[in-house]
Amino acid sequence: DCTGALGHSAFQSVLTPGWLLTAVAVSGSHLLYALVWYWPQDFGAACKQFPLRLLGAHAVSIFSVLVAAAKLLQQVAAIVWAWAHSPHAWPFAIPSVPMAHWFLAGVLLFAGQLLNLSIYKAIGKDGVYYGFKLGRPVPWSTSFPFSAGFRHPQYVGGMLSQLGVLAILASPSTMGSGMLPLVGWWLLLYSLTSIMEASDDHPPEAKAR
Repeated sequence: DCTGALGHSAFQSVLTPGWLLTAVAVSGSHLLYALVWYWPQDFGAACKQFPLRLLGAHAVSIFSVLVAAAKLLQQVAAIVWAWAHSPHAWPFAIPSVPMAHWFLAGVLLFAGQLLNLSIYKAIGKDGVYYGFKLGRPVPWSTSFPFSAGFRHPQYVGGMLSQLGVLAILASPSTMGSGMLPLVGWWLLLYSLTSIMEASDDHPPEAKAR
């Protein structure tokens, strides 16, 4: 059974050093979110010290730079992992990506980035990067994309965008080398971060009751 063999091969690959290193790199931004969420005062104090103070004038700005770096590491790790399991060296394998994958990637990236850009418009940089925990006022918003029914639209947008990138990297060789478990791990991290934020992101009037 080809499907069973592919699944067995994929989950066996989770035990390889390359897959585990990629999973650790993918976890970086989510660990950073948790650190700032649970220890905002400690993070704020560290931002006033060298070397973090070189990254920005306020903890929110520094946090945004660190998140950008962590997300860049995620993409590099995923691409290097895919390259290591591709029968053709990247970027020369790009032309061999099926048109259906490009179409799916385009749809996912468009939807994901629409949500991401909309969240910046709705609550600004301070809202996206835990300003309410780092001493910045953040207005409570009910406009789009929150009005679309998403509790955490930035994470929905982030995951859609990531699935778009992974659609380009998907091939029989990468699928058989652990891409499905990697996608599952990524989804789990987004879910855990969303649950963490849901524990204390209620509007001011709800907290007053």
